[in-house]
Amino acid sequence: MIDPLRETVIEGINKFSLQSNGLNEDMREVFRVLEFALTRSVADQILDSKEMLDIKLLDGFPLLKRLRIATFFYGDFRAKTQEPKLFDGVIDLIKKLHAKSIKLAVLSNSAKKYIDSTLEAYELRSYFNTILGAAEVTKVKPDPEGLLKIMEIEGVKPKKTLFIGDMVSDIDAGKNAHIHTIAVASGILPREKLEAAQPYALVSNIRELIDLFGLK
Repeated sequence: MIDPLRETVIEGINKFSLQSNGLNEDMREVFRVLEFALTRSVADQILDSKEMLDIKLLDGFPLLKRLRIATFFYGDFRAKTQEPKLFDGVIDLIKKLHAKSIKLAVLSNSAKKYIDSTLEAYELRSYFNTILGAAEVTKVKPDPEGLLKIMEIEGVKPKKTLFIGDMVSDIDAGKNAHIHTIAVASGILPREKLEAAQPYALVSNIRELIDLFGLK
């Protein structure tokens, strides 16, 4: 999802003559807006619009203009991700873990329908028993509710569970659920921010994660 996000941000900056704070920082800000939009109802987006649009990239614009720009970011990003792309190695990792009879589940702050459609597109849906999106919990990450719910459904204990994510909210959710979290420095957040959150382990990419698990 990094390439579509990068393209969307660059196009939005050019289209609306926005003052960039550095592409990586701009991408992180727009990602936060997109995540907010994907995990909230329309009513909540309207009620919390000031919070959602409180990013440096939109400084100086009136609220209606901010909404217009955010709508562009959302629409453009969704159009670019109609054919979702997975990080290199993800399919290999899922199949290798499944071959070891390891239970697999997904917890995301995105809507479950997007998770399902992505897994279906890559013929991976059958590998996962439990999939929770924003609508399946009352509090999204970093609240531990989703992880606790998955462990209850799957009948597993925290000490037998590993959580893999690429955001600080993932690391915090794992800690709040007393689960070891492995962070993947996928590029959305700088490695130093993930390190500062003190995950159980930190890898640079999925292939490195496969090596860490001894699944080569």
